[in-house]
Amino acid sequence: MILGRCLARNARLSPAKTAIVAADGRHWTYAELNDRVNRLANVLRAHGLGRGARVAILDRNSPEYLEVYFAAGTVGAWLVPVNFHLKAPDVAYRMQHCGATALFVGREFLPLIRDLPGEVRERLGRRVWVFEDDYERLLAGASAEPGDDGVQPEDTLYVGYTSGTTDTPKGALVSHRAIVVGYLYKALDYGLTAADVSLCPGPFWHSAPRDFASLAVYLGGTCVVTRGFDAAEYEALVEKHRVTFSFLVPTMLQMLAALETRRDVSSLRAVISGGSPLPSVVKERALERYGPILHEFYGATETRIITSITAEELARKKRSVGRPIRDVEIRILDDARNDVLVGQPGEVFVRGPGLFSGYLDDPERTRKSYHGDWFSLGDIGRLDAEGYLYLVDRKQDMIISGGENIYPNDVEEVIAAFPGVKEVAVIGIPDATWGELVTAVVVPQPGATLDPQALVDFCAARLPGYMKPRRVEFAAELPRNPVGKVLRRVLREPYWKGAEAHI
Repeated sequence: MILGRCLARNARLSPAKTAIVAADGRHWTYAELNDRVNRLANVLRAHGLGRGARVAILDRNSPEYLEVYFAAGTVGAWLVPVNFHLKAPDVAYRMQHCGATALFVGREFLPLIRDLPGEVRERLGRRVWVFEDDYERLLAGASAEPGDDGVQPEDTLYVGYTSGTTDTPKGALVSHRAIVVGYLYKALDYGLTAADVSLCPGPFWHSAPRDFASLAVYLGGTCVVTRGFDAAEYEALVEKHRVTFSFLVPTMLQMLAALETRRDVSSLRAVISGGSPLPSVVKERALERYGPILHEFYGATETRIITSITAEELARKKRSVGRPIRDVEIRILDDARNDVLVGQPGEVFVRGPGLFSGYLDDPERTRKSYHGDWFSLGDIGRLDAEGYLYLVDRKQDMIISGGENIYPNDVEEVIAAFPGVKEVAVIGIPDATWGELVTAVVVPQPGATLDPQALVDFCAARLPGYMKPRRVEFAAELPRNPVGKVLRRVLREPYWKGAEAHI
């Protein structure tokens, strides 16, 4: 269960088969990919970046991104994918927190690293490599001979940061074992083999798009890589390369359903949705466009895939995210950590072989997430009599918009600094395209007149674009409980009234 070993096997069995195709036309056979990854692994070794070293990567999707992923796995380094939407201080926090000693970066993101703290820059030294300037030179000067670094299944493969900016982001430690187990379960559940061609256009700093894209390579299939997502380009590439499976977030499916043009996408046999619950109306439109090939799953960086549901099951279990996959168990517990009755809501706890290894340098957060050997993401759900899971709410106030996790405190911290704001609460309200819209409910200071657009612009300059409010409303006061805590649930209720679920 070591990620890097799959390439040597695939190169031996199918050396001339296409492993990766870029949207710009570049392509690599398995022999070429194995050669390049071996060269990059030797570059890492030459710079002392072996088992336990932390190698960060900050760029859009590319075949080279996947090469860095496999090379890090080969030598036992920890890959640290960094969200390119973040502002410079948030990038600096992740680089500092993980103790990165090397960085691969796209040229367009160099401004985000120029002001890194001195401690971080000193640790990186000369090990900052710009893809467009340094990458091919590094490979050309390295040996392609394979090595043996003694990597073990429980060694960390990557650190996935799962939180926002002011909420002290958590770095989830994900092992080779967890990743490979996730690969095998996905292959079994979706019937994926070396004959498949994947296209997963979500950003690779997210675990799910990267997992599904690299899964195709692990299995010996073909992976089509785009820099990002464009609905028309997506269907054109499906037609051109006869793509057979994709991972897409609900917002992508909504955009695809709205396309007026039609391409030949008959090669698709599995479209897999995740990242946030798929609204029923989007499911219906996706099924109408692509046929009964839609699957939905529930999972997270810390857990890998937990449940899955097929198109046929969706027809009679419309709001369900499915039943647990092989070897995964689910319990629904109340606040006293007792099992609830069938059909009753409670906190979702999960147990299985794909669980992560804990949060980096944060044993207390790790401990609080567990009840014995059962792990919780903080979601509220219920199980029906057939064992299907329905997500009905979140224990925390996190917002999911366009597949991105947003913590209200992060946005509120910025809005509170805007002149004339007395207090603010940020909530998510339902939206057919984005899943939830970030909405700010603002109480102005007495006598103050606030311009909603100016407030949004203020946030846009200080937060990643996906975190800025899409809607601003004003109120005389915010609802609070007896001890003075703002009740975001009360603010959300009018918008979610009558909805199938509050998530």
